[in-house]
Amino acid sequence: MQSNHITEKDGNRPYLRVMTENPKGPHTENDLFEENEGNVFDSFPSKAGSDPAGSGEKDPPRDQDNSFMSSFLVDLIHTIKRTLISIKNTSALSSDRFNDVEFRKVAQKSITEDIKQIDSVLNSLLNYVNINTPIIKSNTISNILEEVLEANQKQIEGKKIKIFKKREKDLPETFMHDEQARFILNSILQYAILSAPLGGTIGFLIKSFDFNHGGPHKQISPERNGGYIEAAIGFMGGEESSNPLRKVQGSPAIQKAETTRLILQLVREILQKNHGSMTFEVDPKKPRTLITLRLPIERRKVVYYEPISI
Repeated sequence: MQSNHITEKDGNRPYLRVMTENPKGPHTENDLFEENEGNVFDSFPSKAGSDPAGSGEKDPPRDQDNSFMSSFLVDLIHTIKRTLISIKNTSALSSDRFNDVEFRKVAQKSITEDIKQIDSVLNSLLNYVNINTPIIKSNTISNILEEVLEANQKQIEGKKIKIFKKREKDLPETFMHDEQARFILNSILQYAILSAPLGGTIGFLIKSFDFNHGGPHKQISPERNGGYIEAAIGFMGGEESSNPLRKVQGSPAIQKAETTRLILQLVREILQKNHGSMTFEVDPKKPRTLITLRLPIERRKVVYYEPISI
């Protein structure tokens, strides 16, 4: 097994970038195109769940928060009851003086203001709950892949391309920004759509390698740290095909291949800036292309909050 270790620093934070070959060998086209999809992950090492670094710290005491919320809810209930009584009384007076147009306008304005006040308080309460209820981020890469496929559905249907996906359950997060991951997956899909023949097939195989959670990786090199998400994208077609024009230098087919390859240069640049990597393989006999992406794993627990209403 070959392994390269490159230590880099970003400010005061050291990074260890690990480029390693899969101990069970690289992806083959059979992994992506075999008919039996049930055994793709059978050989994966079981992943022992453990909290990321820093998660062992004790949570701050919640007694004060609970006491505040209990008191707030009591005040809110009393306020709502008083407002409802005010609305009821105003409505009754308005009914008694139905023929007094000016009074009805004043009563209606009063009721509207009471409702707005309560609505504003309830809206603030909902926002308070949202910003105090972190949601654990999970399966981001799988979700982004679904979004990208949906966004490109017209092109896929236009070329009658079949899509299939094999993904590891509960994929870890990557420390790359969501938009960067979306750019990478969308660009690779665009390249595959442009390169695949009419009625072709594009397959996605996504799994993770976590060097901190046991398995054969840990026995091979205990110095290594981190891990990565590996996304293999395979499709029929490539730089070599049965098209006779591809054999003619300067032909439209050759120019098209060189143009679409520019997409991969952009993807490779983004990955390298984020300590990831990309490999590109073409089997001219098939012809079949396999692109393998490696996105570094985020070791910390990632959370987000529901947006507030303004």
